[in-house]
Amino acid sequence: MGSVNINRAVGQLNRTTPTEDAVVCMVMSGVAVAGKIALGEHKQIFSTDALVDLGITLANNPLAFQDIKDFYANAGNGAELNIMLVSDATSITDICDNSLQIGKKLLEAVDGRGVIFVVNVKKPAGYVATITSGLDNDVNNAVTKLQQMAVAYSAENNPFVGILPALGFSTAGIAALPLRTTFANDYVALNTHCNKADGVVSMGLLAGWLANCQVHQNIARVRFGKMSDTAFMPDGTAAKTLKNQWETILSKGLIAPIKISGKSGFFYNDDPCLTTIASDYSSISWNRTINKAHRIAFVSLVEKLNDDVNVDPTTGKIESSLASDWESDVENAIREQMAIAGANKKAEISGVKCTIDPNSDIVNDKVEATIDIVRKGQAKTINVRIGYVVSI
Repeated sequence: MGSVNINRAVGQLNRTTPTEDAVVCMVMSGVAVAGKIALGEHKQIFSTDALVDLGITLANNPLAFQDIKDFYANAGNGAELNIMLVSDATSITDICDNSLQIGKKLLEAVDGRGVIFVVNVKKPAGYVATITSGLDNDVNNAVTKLQQMAVAYSAENNPFVGILPALGFSTAGIAALPLRTTFANDYVALNTHCNKADGVVSMGLLAGWLANCQVHQNIARVRFGKMSDTAFMPDGTAAKTLKNQWETILSKGLIAPIKISGKSGFFYNDDPCLTTIASDYSSISWNRTINKAHRIAFVSLVEKLNDDVNVDPTTGKIESSLASDWESDVENAIREQMAIAGANKKAEISGVKCTIDPNSDIVNDKVEATIDIVRKGQAKTINVRIGYVVSI
């Protein structure tokens, strides 16, 4: 007999499997919704259904509403987003101040799992920015504070990368922006992309784009496709009119939207952090990669904290077999989670090696180790020679 065979389609709803690689924490200006969400309250969400659950609408919280929608349009339902609303009178500097319970409160609420920290604000009516070096001085001060916060969290083995909106940016002020070679904020990035000519930076879109990337992948990877059909700068300037300034904007260390010949829509220019390009951590992707390796290594090594360490009685040094075991434990943990490709996952690093110093001062209970990571490269420049030949 003939038959009718019907198979279930899968992957149609753009759902994602939650991953610790992309736990996003986002602080946004807004207003409380009675009985749903208070200012300064942490809420963990996993889809746009949360907008209804929390009573967040385009009318009462336009910034949060749009950012959350943009986030899940890119990250897909199932991605973890931790949000907190603050009043529009709250400065970005205060949000990023590690001594204040604002941004820090949100990071603490997720027990150090936040690997991407994002801030977005819409300044209150009547706000007049003080422009210093081409940006709102609140942003400049916040960059310093966020770098300090990130360094402190990294020291606690909870590293993250932070992204802020480049408020105060103007076409006329591009020349006043310092070159990224003058900075050393390798945990911090600034975003200029706005979906509309309203001065609101599209931070939710960028956060969702990052959440959908593996840690080693550059947000500017063309194969991902366009990130938006529209693009403006914070001063309302259409991004496409700044074509002759795109290289200059990148040299200032700013994430910006660009057009690519032969492609529709807009793409990110790169994923720069506010530090010199000579830095090992000059991009978001390189930060996320080393941050993931850092966290994995910590989980592996903390199991050995205060453990017994065998000592070679003839040398007084760490027994070589024990050192070898520790090295293998770290290498295997990082390799399994970062260097092995799967059906839907690319390898995130090219290699790893852990070395336990055989001359560690174990008599004084200290073990010294080095972890070397060989990262993957990124084809940022492709040089081609094209021309005629007589025959091939």
